[in-house]
Amino acid sequence: MVAGFVLLVLAGLAAAAAALASADADGWSVHSAEVRQAEARLSRLVQEAETGQRGYLLTGEPSYLDPFTAARRELSAAEAELRALTGDNPEQQARLDQLRPIIAGKIAELTQTVDRMQAGDQAGALATARANAGRDLMGRIRTAIADFDRAEVELQTARADRAAFRRSTLATVIVIAVLLAAALAWLVIRTDRRRTHELRATNEALRREVAQREQAEGQLRQAQKMEVLGQLTGGIAHDFNNMLAIIVGNLDMLTRRLSGEDARARAMAENALGGARRAAELTKRLLAFSRLQPLQPQPTDVNRCVCDMSEMLRRSLGEGIAVETVLGGGLWPALVDRSQLESAILNLAVNARDAMGGQGHLTIETSNAMLDQAYADAHVEVTAGQYVAVSITDTGAGMDQEVLARAFDPFFTTKAVGQGTGLGLSQVHGFAKQSNGHVKLYSESWVGTTVKIYLPRSHAAPAARPDEPARLSTDLADRKVLVVEDEAGVRSFALSALRELGCWAIGADGAEMARRTLAEQSGIEILLTDVVMPGENGRALVDSIRHAHPDLIVLFMTGYTRNAIVHNGMLDPGVRLLSKPFTVSDLARELQAALEEKRRGQVASSDVAFGASASSS
Repeated sequence: MVAGFVLLVLAGLAAAAAALASADADGWSVHSAEVRQAEARLSRLVQEAETGQRGYLLTGEPSYLDPFTAARRELSAAEAELRALTGDNPEQQARLDQLRPIIAGKIAELTQTVDRMQAGDQAGALATARANAGRDLMGRIRTAIADFDRAEVELQTARADRAAFRRSTLATVIVIAVLLAAALAWLVIRTDRRRTHELRATNEALRREVAQREQAEGQLRQAQKMEVLGQLTGGIAHDFNNMLAIIVGNLDMLTRRLSGEDARARAMAENALGGARRAAELTKRLLAFSRLQPLQPQPTDVNRCVCDMSEMLRRSLGEGIAVETVLGGGLWPALVDRSQLESAILNLAVNARDAMGGQGHLTIETSNAMLDQAYADAHVEVTAGQYVAVSITDTGAGMDQEVLARAFDPFFTTKAVGQGTGLGLSQVHGFAKQSNGHVKLYSESWVGTTVKIYLPRSHAAPAARPDEPARLSTDLADRKVLVVEDEAGVRSFALSALRELGCWAIGADGAEMARRTLAEQSGIEILLTDVVMPGENGRALVDSIRHAHPDLIVLFMTGYTRNAIVHNGMLDPGVRLLSKPFTVSDLARELQAALEEKRRGQVASSDVAFGASASSS
């Protein structure tokens, strides 16, 4: 069978060669026809020049000169065309060399008579025309052109014969190839039947691969769209937070200083502060969608988290919503920021309540989940592995496919104007992605919706949560604090808030001024610094002074940070962060927590030193 195919290939190559040779011969035959056409054109132009000259001499009418003038103008181009076509034929080129001066002499003779006629010497012009010189030149031209044409005809005939021979050869080769093909057909048919099943299986696998690839490309386009939107909203949130830090901070200071007697002014200030806080919550959601909020993931008992939230959800959602929790047995710990997980569950529960119109059934379910490689291949942003799944299911109106495709887009909402920001699901989506997890949405119109959040499994045990948060009693009075902030309005509020708390506050507008202040001022215990600043950022400032001031307590503040104290969406270990905007109470709580943490560290160090001393004695 292989030998037969080799013979068939050789026959095919021979047929191809014959076809090329035949085409080449046909091409040369066509070329000869083009040469004869160019030769005829040259002869025709000479004849038209002579005809125009005679008409002018006989009638004196200038219009008869048009053929003469046109022919004389086109002769050079016609000769050049004929010379170019016969460039590969030295014999025809020699004939053209002989023909050229004869045509030139004829045109000169015609031009001479025309010039005499135009000068008014009609008799002289006619006498010259009746002389034998012009007739002899025309005869020589016809003879030369006839010789040229005869040679080209002979050449064309030879080429046509060659083309016919090659076509017959081609036909013979094709017949041989067809016979070989017929001889091999029964072998191919027998092999084809055996391989048909394999081919069908391969085609089916290819269809599945194409479908998976199209799905993956669609998910990639969606991920790229979300990334671009995230970068845009992240930048907006950064600028908003700086402005809101000034507004919220100063309104908080104002409400603290208003006397209880001026109830109207106090109510107006508190109303303004509430609006500013809602705006701050909006920017927080923007950062969550952008995956730019700093997270502090810890091994978390998700069952405990859901249990702690269930009663609060029942109160928040209203009596018309029946809340059911289904907690998975043997649930793995999840590596997640608990406060952000609670915020995501609350967002989804509120969305579910609105979808159910205040009446329906809400189910929160936890379970262990294994996302295999096949699932990861079908969802480009997913890493195969073990996850803890939190599912929130409602019995609301559900979503059609068009709404489902845009559900995670920021500011997209189906609610009436003023009833939603369109950031609830986008915030959950950003939180899940930033937590190295995954979120999946299932919905059916007039049946309900299920949102599944997959959180990465932690192999460490969850830390025990205290029943009540420890009360901070660290005194802030007379603490010396250096505030580093390039935004003058934010720096002014921070200084005022610290002084309100009894601290001795010093301001610096950048890293260079902060270093000078630390060198000149003694007794500074706390550094409160912005992260994102022109030139040197807050983290670089802290790294540069840490060796000279090892006991300095550092508290970062920012409205948006990336790659300075947050990497891969996670807050760097040992970093304390105060998010903008913040109030005086928020600032006091963070300062007290930082001081308490330092105090506990010193006590632990003293205990270790005391134990080592006692054992040596």
